[in-house]
Amino acid sequence: MTDAADAEAVDDEVVDDAPAPLTRDRLLELAGQVFADEGYAAVSVRDLARRSSLTTGAIYAHFLNKADLLVEAIDARVDAGVETPRDIESTFRAYLEDVGRRYPERSQLRALLLEGAAAARGDAAVRDRLNREQVRRLESWVVEYEAAQQSGELDAGVDMRAAVMMLWAIELGLGVLEAFAIEAPAPDAWADLTRRFIESIEGPAAPAS
Repeated sequence: MTDAADAEAVDDEVVDDAPAPLTRDRLLELAGQVFADEGYAAVSVRDLARRSSLTTGAIYAHFLNKADLLVEAIDARVDAGVETPRDIESTFRAYLEDVGRRYPERSQLRALLLEGAAAARGDAAVRDRLNREQVRRLESWVVEYEAAQQSGELDAGVDMRAAVMMLWAIELGLGVLEAFAIEAPAPDAWADLTRRFIESIEGPAAPAS
């Protein structure tokens, strides 16, 4: 069923003995899980309404359409899985090493990103929304890397935009391998490779290993 059909078929029926309707944040959590596990194309807004004990109208009060829900679900998982606060006493290297070590926690995010990429090929609304959100994210990371570069923690001669895109491409590529059921390396091995990469682009102000 299409989103348009969902919008026209708004009803107020709730399944007997169903749990209380989900909040916006919990709805995003549910949508992210269902899109990642079952596929974005296979799940309608009406499906999500049944599972969340909401009407489709209540969902559309928070989200423009299913594409909006997908992008918001991806964004929420990037916040939770990648945008962890950096301890003021932590080095840039140690911070990114920790992000690398925690890659198993981001498996659902990677699955969601693959669903988004597949949907974007045939849906201009998904493509445009994901483009804006991904560009915003990448730009914010470039600013962070360039700040570390200006402080001397990262090499002044390295293109930080390229570095950021390479690391994000590795994360997305891992999602493709997971979709093929290829076993990923141990978290400590992944963290070690992340550390080695960062060490290779560190500047003169970086702490000794």
